[in-house]
Amino acid sequence: MMDQLRLQALAAELEQLLARLAPADGEVAGLRSALAPLLAQAAAGALSAPVAWGDIPGGPYFTEGGLRRYPALEQAFARFRVAATGGESAALRKLRGEI
Repeated sequence: MMDQLRLQALAAELEQLLARLAPADGEVAGLRSALAPLLAQAAAGALSAPVAWGDIPGGPYFTEGGLRRYPALEQAFARFRVAATGGESAALRKLRGEI
């Protein structure tokens, strides 16, 4: 089951960062545009099932593009992506030492 409140909060956090950075950086603007439909669905509580990892646009902006220079944006994107794909797995929590 998707944690709608967490997903909505993470979508809002990510959108705020994108909105702040996009006017000065075309790459951030591209990421914002690519994520807009998914962020809107998350904000509306309309993501009822996990989204496949590869169906969430934006990863290449960090791995192949230059957005790693924005660590707060990268972290917000990662948190949103994990939540949108169904949340942290037991393996990820164990890796973090939370189990």
